[in-house]
Amino acid sequence: MRIIHLFADLCNLYGDYGNVCALKRALENKGQNVEIEYQSIDDEIDISGADFVFIGSATERNQKVALNYLQGYKDNIKTALDNGTVILATGNSFEIFGQSVTDCDGTKHEGLSFFPYETVEGKERIVTDSLCTTLLCGGDIIGFVNKASLTTGATSPLFDVKQGSGNGKDDNKEGVHYGNFYGTHLIGPVLIRNPQLCEYFADMLIKKQ
Repeated sequence: MRIIHLFADLCNLYGDYGNVCALKRALENKGQNVEIEYQSIDDEIDISGADFVFIGSATERNQKVALNYLQGYKDNIKTALDNGTVILATGNSFEIFGQSVTDCDGTKHEGLSFFPYETVEGKERIVTDSLCTTLLCGGDIIGFVNKASLTTGATSPLFDVKQGSGNGKDDNKEGVHYGNFYGTHLIGPVLIRNPQLCEYFADMLIKKQ
């Protein structure tokens, strides 16, 4: 099983690398051999053939650095997604896969444009615990949100919000799920705080082999 951790040095807030550790352990407990590969700035980004790709939360500045760097590898990423590679993006990293991210100064940064949503950053941060539900696995999903952005146009959300913050203002939908792409603002790390979600990804990846 091949896992690629993108920008582990750049998109590394809130201990989100723990998601990779949790998934690796879950897969190994199911008898899988797991190889973790790291790709970042100055590397040739190539996720073709990977089973799972993770990218974590970043500062607003580093998010734009990652976005600009990935623009040169859009075709590789899109082809990998279409061919079955699963991507999990947590925190504000999932925003870069949408149409655009407008920063708090009003500058619009073109996204990778894989999916229809748009994000606008503001001056105030949204900091809250969240309680969600999902059809992916049993039980409630818990996590923490710390963001300065609102996302609209997410036509296929990942979670339903029971308490806390959704994608947009007064929105009870959180994250995105389009095919093999999963994105959520929930941090914690989300796969450690929600073992049933970690098991979902592990079982799904094994079935895809």
